[in-house]
Amino acid sequence: MKKKRPPNRPPPPPPERILPTFIQALTLVGIPAPPGFYDRLWTPPITLWYFIWQGLRLKQTLEAVLTDARRGGADALSSGPTPLSQALRSKATTAYAKARQRLPLDWVRSAFTQLSGALLHSSGGRPQDLPVELLDGSTKRLRPYGDIADHFPAHRTRRQRSYWCVARVVVSFCAATGLATAALLGSLHLSEQALAVQLILERAARVLYVGDRNFGVWRVVRAAFQSNGQALVRLTKVRARSLLGKKHRTAFLDLALRWSPTSHDQADAGLLRLPVPGRLVIIQAQRKGYRAQTLYLFTTLTDGLTYPPQRLLQLYGWRWQVELDYRTLKSTMQMDQSETKSADMVRKEFYAGLMAYNLVRSLMSSAAEQSHCPPTALSFTKIHGLLAAILTELFMASMSRRHREKRLQWLLAEAAAARLPRRRKPRPHEPRAQYYTPQVFPKMKVPRDEARAALKKAPVKS
Repeated sequence: MKKKRPPNRPPPPPPERILPTFIQALTLVGIPAPPGFYDRLWTPPITLWYFIWQGLRLKQTLEAVLTDARRGGADALSSGPTPLSQALRSKATTAYAKARQRLPLDWVRSAFTQLSGALLHSSGGRPQDLPVELLDGSTKRLRPYGDIADHFPAHRTRRQRSYWCVARVVVSFCAATGLATAALLGSLHLSEQALAVQLILERAARVLYVGDRNFGVWRVVRAAFQSNGQALVRLTKVRARSLLGKKHRTAFLDLALRWSPTSHDQADAGLLRLPVPGRLVIIQAQRKGYRAQTLYLFTTLTDGLTYPPQRLLQLYGWRWQVELDYRTLKSTMQMDQSETKSADMVRKEFYAGLMAYNLVRSLMSSAAEQSHCPPTALSFTKIHGLLAAILTELFMASMSRRHREKRLQWLLAEAAAARLPRRRKPRPHEPRAQYYTPQVFPKMKVPRDEARAALKKAPVKS
């Protein structure tokens, strides 16, 4: 007997309304080619698409790209009279590698911005009130190839310099869908606050930025207020006391004040050293099974009726989702480390990986709308695997339009069924420690260059 749908739940939207925008995003429709490029076999749209394709695949090699292209994986994207699979004569990956190097970095970053905006608009992640975005930073590990060490210096301790170069990353995620809406990549000489200020000023979007204590500084709040946005950040206890001055601190406080910069507050290029009107909220967060915690929040949302303290506490509670988004980027999308040979390719690979991540998040939002559940209730890993498995089949020229639509409807139905399991018992608390596997080789006590030179001078064992 077929179950009846509850009367208060609207019917799911038909796949015909959800899939067209997703197809346009997959085919990069609306992203013009960079000016000054003449037609080649590897056109900029095809090259960018395979750049994204590499981010979605487990085997992210140039040989895998060439194999897929030779069997017709991108024939539907070819603009010339001859499909790409028939025009490719050589089995070497040199042409595709040079095509990636020719892509302008500004164009790749512009394509990321346009694609994220289109996916965000189609996913329904923007509510009627102020959109909420989660701001946080992380790092990316790089090998010291080419000019990478000049742009992204290696991490250095008191004793020695590390082998790995490190890039600092700041990404703004949509709180409703998990889409990466804006991102910047810089060296370790730039702090996360400086990158966040630059990101906010460049976007100039009317959104609410939510950040932790690392972003609870005047420069970040001023950048959000100056760019027609809003901010909700957590403050340290010392900074909250300095804002209060000689006022008596209570366990609960909702005080309107103006945050004026001090001589220690840095002002980035484009920031005006003017006070920021806002509210200082001291509230106690209580969660079942956890200790009560006092939070010091500052927000530029001065309307206390629309945004009472409990509402601000709820909005700040979403901030933990950004940690899960970063974990997905680093583990599932394998963006924790780059193997490229130049600093320019590091940046282009970073934005291409974010575009691949956004395609999976957009499919999750469409599937969540189809199954009437939040996107966080679906499995990112499973949907990522479904999309990666069907990509080559979707863009083959031999597939008819009707069959392609059927495969996309199947993909949407499978993604809607990819629910996370419900745990009957809560997970036990684990110690913040890890086991170290025994090392077979001795520890390196000299720099790697000296060890290589010593290895060359050592006699060869017969």
